[in-house]
Amino acid sequence: MNSFDEVCIVHHSLLPRAADLAAQITAKYKGRCRWWSANEATVAGDETGDRLRNTDLIITIGGDGTILRGMHSAIAHGIPVLGVNMGRVGFMSEIDSGDALEEIAWYLDGNGRIDERVMLEAKLGGGKASYHALNDVTVHRGAELRMIEVRAVIDDVELSTFRGDGVIVATSTGSTGYNLQLGGPVIDPNSSVFLLKPIAGHMSQFGGVVLDSISALELTLDTTADATLTIDGYISRTMHIGDSVRLTRSEHSARFLRRGPKSAYWEGLSDRLGMRIGAVRRGEGFGR
Repeated sequence: MNSFDEVCIVHHSLLPRAADLAAQITAKYKGRCRWWSANEATVAGDETGDRLRNTDLIITIGGDGTILRGMHSAIAHGIPVLGVNMGRVGFMSEIDSGDALEEIAWYLDGNGRIDERVMLEAKLGGGKASYHALNDVTVHRGAELRMIEVRAVIDDVELSTFRGDGVIVATSTGSTGYNLQLGGPVIDPNSSVFLLKPIAGHMSQFGGVVLDSISALELTLDTTADATLTIDGYISRTMHIGDSVRLTRSEHSARFLRRGPKSAYWEGLSDRLGMRIGAVRRGEGFGR
């Protein structure tokens, strides 16, 4: 991989430490490349379009939410994203903030591998709008404290009408997000499958289904109570009775800049969730 000529550094606007670290990184490596700065809100602005077309790398400083916003700006241009974690868990991040000032040099020199992740495309019924999701798409109840009914149709075959707080459709990347909080499984991030899971399903222990990436899923609101369609936790649209959203694999892929092998994902997952006791043990001859 070649070194990077122009780099955008995106910091969390509500974390002063993130802005400070962004300034330190820019000052230390100003001779390596051209830099420009934004926060999670301004990076998606119309005025950044020309700059993004000439950008080789986006570095985000914050939590997974900052990475998601940076990635949404990156995908149309195929820009890789390097995440610096200042959050609590940071499943998508690559570097801890305390190590970033020194470790970033290795990446700026053109080292690292590109880790591509599958995304979802969500199209509102009637062709009103289209959105791309790296983590998940949810249809969930709004402000009213009442159940909603969401009808799920997979490849033109009706699966079920879920009654409860809604449903979530997660990518393999998003399986460690809201899906994990609901008790759902963690999916290998290199997998292209999607997970459909009910949220607080009424009188049901249904754990959800795993869908192939070539499948099409349509979710329709079948109740008079309004619901909310949420993309990656921060893009929200109101749904009324009869409204539907069609979910398919996106033509875009998220591109992360990584250092370790693919197996490092499982080591990081175990550390973040406190699943392992003691040091990492690697099996000798495993897989022979």
